[in-house]
Amino acid sequence: MPILDEISFQDASPEIQAIYRELMAAAGSGSPALIFRHLATYPGLLEWLWETLRPEVETGWPRQAVWDLVAETPPVQLPPITSEDLADQGVDATAREVIGHMLTSYNRMNPMNMVMIGAARVILDPVDDGGEVDVPEAVPPAPPPPPDLPAPPAVASLTDDNRALIVRLCRSLPDLGAEATPTMYRHFGLWPDFLNGVGGNLLAQMDAIVRATDALGQAARPLMQTLAHRAAEDAAPPPEIDGKEALVARLDGFAGFLIPHMIVVGRAVDASLPD
Repeated sequence: MPILDEISFQDASPEIQAIYRELMAAAGSGSPALIFRHLATYPGLLEWLWETLRPEVETGWPRQAVWDLVAETPPVQLPPITSEDLADQGVDATAREVIGHMLTSYNRMNPMNMVMIGAARVILDPVDDGGEVDVPEAVPPAPPPPPDLPAPPAVASLTDDNRALIVRLCRSLPDLGAEATPTMYRHFGLWPDFLNGVGGNLLAQMDAIVRATDALGQAARPLMQTLAHRAAEDAAPPPEIDGKEALVARLDGFAGFLIPHMIVVGRAVDASLPD
């Protein structure tokens, strides 16, 4: 299966890098998400998407509403990872700090990404299946983003054990027509034994993770609909998209399962780590 096309932050044009930065600031994250890096490969599409969603996103209500929604459900419980476990896995104090920044980034941006990509899907191919929500009138400002994250290693550069583990972790993910390894797993691969340990814990709880994923995806639909309807009122038409039907199906897969799945995974891993 081909690897999902993307434009990394390092390889992006100054204009796309600026959009990445604004998306990161809106979510308080330290890295642009895979789905946005993929949308940047379609001429004019990421620019249109951000121009369309930005006025609503920058009010802060989508961020606060989806963070509140996610916080209503306790994380799936994984076996705790102790400081001794981390030391055995090659994670020293500096690496533990970086992993903390990674989880902060993912646990902030993935909920936002879920709602924004779900809204984009609705705007591109209107569907009404989730009702709407009341929009809060006042929200706190976005927290400052953590430091920029290191570039995630390519899947091909990971150890054989890590690659085999990621295949098992991704078996429950939808078919997106291309290999879309979650960037979180690639980042964890900077410490191969850490990824092996975390991955084993996730596999042991995968049934509970999938149930929580399905529930979160359903609960977020009204937020996606609300953002789509409000943003579409003054939206310019999207650019011409080669393979629009396939793209809409891919957005469905990301917003409906892959991103909520990684929200559940990120929160579970974060809760299992020592302070």
